Amino acid sequence: MLEMHGASRLLFSFNDAIPGYVFSGLFFSDEYLRENPEKVRAFLRGLVKAFDYIRTNEKEARRWIPKYCGVEMEVAMRCALRHFEDGREPFEQIYKQQDIMIKNGHLPGRIPVEGFIDYSYLPK
Repeated sequence: MLEMHGASRLLFSFNDAIPGYVFSGLFFSDEYLRENPEKVRAFLRGLVKAFDYIRTNEKEARRWIPKYCGVEMEVAMRCALRHFEDGREPFEQIYKQQDIMIKNGHLPGRIPVEGFIDYSYLPK
């Protein structure tokens, strides 16, 4: 986007440097999961359907970007879209990211992701 506005020039993308990097996630408290499991499942079903729509109808999906992100259509049609699957990120990728954070002094050591990532609410 910055390149299209003449503010910078892309030399190397983040995904080129660290392919598959996980930028975000969804978090629910244990209490909310206990009290609202069907709401969580319904939300995640809708999210996965949206991922599928983006993957199979990319041009049409891009047309919604200006409305919800406030960018010009030209930018929306050229900006990078993350590759979406079913919401399950491989633990190996998350551990790879932890290793980068450890190397750069942002984490003291590996944290077992199996203890806090639960894909059981995602659709099968």
